[in-house]
Amino acid sequence: MGFYKFFVYVIFLYLVSAKTADKETKLTPAGLCAGCQATVKELSRVLKHTTNDPISKRVPKLMSTVCKKENFKHYEITPSVIEESCKLMMKNNGTAIEATLVNYYNAKSRQGHSYLDIVQTICSEVTKSCPGGIDNFKDKPKQGGIVYNRETDTFDVIPGENVKMVRPSKQTHEEL
Repeated sequence: MGFYKFFVYVIFLYLVSAKTADKETKLTPAGLCAGCQATVKELSRVLKHTTNDPISKRVPKLMSTVCKKENFKHYEITPSVIEESCKLMMKNNGTAIEATLVNYYNAKSRQGHSYLDIVQTICSEVTKSCPGGIDNFKDKPKQGGIVYNRETDTFDVIPGENVKMVRPSKQTHEEL
């Protein structure tokens, strides 16, 4: 009978630990993506302004405070969802996010660029919170999608199963 009790106890501990681990994954993929985008937007909003402090000191300090609900009050998505997504991102990818931000904001050429570049880099490529990124189209070109083009600072639309576009006809001004 002692073995049976031990076995039940082990199963109980496993179930309790599995429920605790599941709390991290209660976010939907859309919630994770939206939370990542909002977090990176808030980081970018502060980091785009130059100060006397080096970016290598500003980034870790900001990353330690960005995941507060009050930073996300003005977003359409629930601030608690963004907060949870932000904390999960920082826990799982904090070092990579920090290195990416420091590298990105150290480059003088980035000053005039949209925050969408760093959003795509972190959310699609570093954390994989959002589908997309140029690598996604290399793997599944038939699906299509929208990807940020770093060279033109605009979006490129890649037609496919996920993106349908009307093919405009070429008309001159006189024909209209």
